[in-house]
Amino acid sequence: MGTWLDRTHLIYIVVSLLVTIVILLAAKRLLHKDMAKARFLKVFALLTFFLHISILWVDFLANGSATVADNILFPKYFCNLSMYMLMVTAFWENRSSKAYRFVAVLTAYGGFFGAMISLLYPEYYFGQSITNWQVLKSMLSHSTMLIGSIWLILGGFFPVRRTNAVAYFAGLLMYGGIGVGLNWLFAANGLYDPNAMYLSEPPLPGAPFLNAFVIAGMMTIVVFCFGWLWEKVAYGRETGHASGKAANSSIQ
Repeated sequence: MGTWLDRTHLIYIVVSLLVTIVILLAAKRLLHKDMAKARFLKVFALLTFFLHISILWVDFLANGSATVADNILFPKYFCNLSMYMLMVTAFWENRSSKAYRFVAVLTAYGGFFGAMISLLYPEYYFGQSITNWQVLKSMLSHSTMLIGSIWLILGGFFPVRRTNAVAYFAGLLMYGGIGVGLNWLFAANGLYDPNAMYLSEPPLPGAPFLNAFVIAGMMTIVVFCFGWLWEKVAYGRETGHASGKAANSSIQ
């Protein structure tokens, strides 16, 4: 049965990350036209979505009926909502608008954090076997979401800047608003507390200080630092190229 960082879990982490790197490097090397980049993103957005809901068909074919989990009907988890955002981003036609750049920033970083957290700490795996389709499809869908999210950055769907942190934080407020709405909706209908976006209880019972607000702050800081490093490297390269051209011009 699955426990945190058992052999099966470690093997999946290593293999899935290696496959992710190979796929992204191949895409970066081979896909240069905007249409090809967009199709690649659409493929992984659709894969993520259909893997997520595939449990309905698997359950029905195995049992003659299917029970719909709350996270299939509602985007109660950070990962669920990021999955839907990846679909929106992939099929958004006008990619030059400010609204698109905002959504792309939120999706790229949100999908990355959501996928990596789930990859390293898959709650749905603990006490279960990886041969259970509910577990395996969750692992696979987070892996495909990771590829799609990183591709938004590598494929140049938005400019990577320090200011991405501002857009991302604003997006997290939107995520929080959806979480509040879902918690209210369940309560208004006399249902259990879904703990949407982990607003009611922290994700790790043994670490109550790591609540949704602390995690949101930590993610925003990471986005800022990543944007700063990206700008520094990109600016250094541009400066180097410009200096080289100026030197060649002066020699000629």
